[in-house]
Amino acid sequence: MNLKQRLKKVIGNFFREEEGQSTTEYILILFVVILIAMKFKNEFTTRMTKTVGSLFDKMDVITTE
Repeated sequence: MNLKQRLKKVIGNFFREEEGQSTTEYILILFVVILIAMKFKNEFTTRMTKTVGSLFDKMDVITTE
C-alpha cells in the first residue's frame, strides 16, 4: 500500500468515526463564528467606542462634582 492510499484510508476513517465527526462539527462551528465576528466587527467596534466614551463622560461628571 503506497503513501497516497494509506493517507486516503486514514482520512476516510477519521471522517467515518464519531470522534472525527464531532471534531469536524466543532471546526465548522468555529469557522461560522469567526465569519460572523468578522462581518460585524466594525459595528461592534463603533458601539463599544460610543458606550465606553459615554461611560467615561459620565465618570468625569461625577468626579468633577
